[in-house]
Amino acid sequence: MSQDKKILFFDIDGTLITNDNRKLFPESARRAIKMARENGHMTFINSGRVLVNIEDNIRDAGFDGYVCGCGTYIYADGRVLLHNELKQERCVEIAKKARECGMMAIFEHTGHTAYDKEAKGEGNKEILDYFRSMNRKLIDDIESPEFIFDKIAAWYNPNTSDVEIFKEFVKKDFNCIQREGNFLEVVPKGFSKATGIKFILDYYDIPLSNAYVFGDSNNDIEMLQYVPNSIAMGVSSPEVLAIASYQTDTVLNDGIYKAMEHFGVI
Repeated sequence: MSQDKKILFFDIDGTLITNDNRKLFPESARRAIKMARENGHMTFINSGRVLVNIEDNIRDAGFDGYVCGCGTYIYADGRVLLHNELKQERCVEIAKKARECGMMAIFEHTGHTAYDKEAKGEGNKEILDYFRSMNRKLIDDIESPEFIFDKIAAWYNPNTSDVEIFKEFVKKDFNCIQREGNFLEVVPKGFSKATGIKFILDYYDIPLSNAYVFGDSNNDIEMLQYVPNSIAMGVSSPEVLAIASYQTDTVLNDGIYKAMEHFGVI
C-alpha cells in the first residue's frame, strides 16, 4: 500500500449531516469526499447506525466502505468483512428486560430495525418516525422469529426507568455508552468505532498515522482517542472537544471541507 494513501472515517449525525430534523448534507462535504477519492485516498463511513439506516443520499456521495453499528459490521471491497451476530435468545432476554425497566429501545440490525410495541413511553418516537420515513424493514414484535439485533439505542426517564438494573443485566456482554441526554448506546463488548478502524487499517495495510477521523459525540470518543489525526466538528460534546487534536467548523459552515483542506487531503 502506498505510504501516501490516506484513509478517512466519518461519523454521520452531527458530522456529515446536521444533527437536527433537517438532516442536511452540505454539498461542500460531498465535493470534499469526491476530491479525496480522486486524489487516491479512501473514505469510510464509521457510524453507530446500522447499514440499513444509512440514507441513500449519503451512500450516493461515494464511499469505499462502511463501519457500522459501532464496529459490529464492516463492509468493503464489495463484501461483508465482519458481522458480529448475536444469539436470538439473548436478544429477546435483553428486549424483555428493557421493557421491564421502562426503557424505550430501538434494536438495530444490519438488515432491519426493531422496537417493542408493548413498551411504554415515547423516548424513541422521533427517531422511529425518521426510520419509518426511509421505508426500510421494521419489526415491532420482539417475539417475532426474525427479531435479532446487532446493537441497541435506548432512551430512559431518570425518574421512572430502572436504568441501573438494565445496565447490570447487560454488562457481562455489552458496554453502555452514555450519549447526550437520557440516551444509551448499547454495544457488544469488544466492538467500537475504534476496533472497526483497526480492522480496516490492518486489512488494507495502512499505517495509523495515515488515518483521519471526524466526529462530534460521545460514541466517537474511542476512535478519536485511537487515531492521532482526530477532528471534532464545530459543535461537539465537551468530552469530544477535550480529546480531539483539531477542531473544524460546523457542518453547515463547510467543516468537513475545511478540515480536509487543512490536512492536505484535498
